[in-house]
Amino acid sequence: MKKSLSLALFVLLSSQANAHDRWILPSHFNVSSDKGSVWVTSDTSASNQVFEYDKPFSADAVIIQTPNGKTDKPASIYQGKRKSVFDYQLTDDGTYKFEYPVKAGSFTRYKVKGEEGVKRKRADKATTKADAPAGAHDFYTKQFVSRVETYVTLNSATRETLAPSGQYLELTPITHPADIVQNEQAVLKFTYDGQPVENLEVEIVADGTMYRNQPNKVSLKSDAQGMVHFTPTQAGRYLLHAEHSIKFTDNKDVDELGSSIFLTFAVGLE
Repeated sequence: MKKSLSLALFVLLSSQANAHDRWILPSHFNVSSDKGSVWVTSDTSASNQVFEYDKPFSADAVIIQTPNGKTDKPASIYQGKRKSVFDYQLTDDGTYKFEYPVKAGSFTRYKVKGEEGVKRKRADKATTKADAPAGAHDFYTKQFVSRVETYVTLNSATRETLAPSGQYLELTPITHPADIVQNEQAVLKFTYDGQPVENLEVEIVADGTMYRNQPNKVSLKSDAQGMVHFTPTQAGRYLLHAEHSIKFTDNKDVDELGSSIFLTFAVGLE
C-alpha cells in the first residue's frame, strides 16, 4: 500500500511538473546494415511520464530530413488511442532527423466583470475577444511554438541534418547524437533566432520513471555561449525538454511567446 501511495503521489507531482511532454521514440537510434537499407518504426505520444503512452500525438505531420538534403514522409502511419506509430525505410547512409514541423499556436486568458475566476480559450486574442461575453477584460495571450525531434543514423553519422534553421529556440548537437556515450561528456548548444541563449533551463530525464520513486531529473543551465554539458551515468533512452519565453509590452496581439524543444536521444554503453 505504501508503495502504491508513493507511486500515486509521484504520478501527481510528475503530472504537475511535466504536463504533456511530447516525443518521437524510434525503435533504433543507430543501426547498421550491409544490405543498403533498413526499416525503423517510431512511436509518438504526449505523456506525463517519459515514454509512457498517454495521448496519441498524430504522426501525420511528421517530416523526415534525409542525409542527402531531401525531405520525406513516413511510409505508413497507425493511430491508436494512446499513441501513434509510423514506419520509415532508411536507404542512404547518414543521419536522419525525424521532427514535427514548427507551427505557432495561441492561448488566451481573460476575466469577466462580475464573475469570479479566469477564463481561458485556446485561440489568439482577436478570436477570443470576438467570442468573449460583454464585460470581458484583461486579455493576455501567449503564443507558443514547439519542436519535437529525434535523430536516427544508418551506418555512418553525418552532420547535415543537425544544422539549425535560425528560427525560435533550437538545439544544435555539438556532440553528435550517435556519439553520446555513458560517462562521457556530451555538449549541446541552444540558440534563439540564431543567437546563443544564456541561462536556459534544460531538463533531461532517463526512461523508466514508471519504475522509480524519483524521476531522477537532471537540471542544467546554458552558459554564455548557449552550451550545456551533460555527462550521462547510465546508458539508455532519454527525453530532453527546454523552454524559452519572451514577454512583450508593445504587441497588441501577443503578450508572451513561448518556444520549447523536446528531443529524444539514446546514450550508448561505455
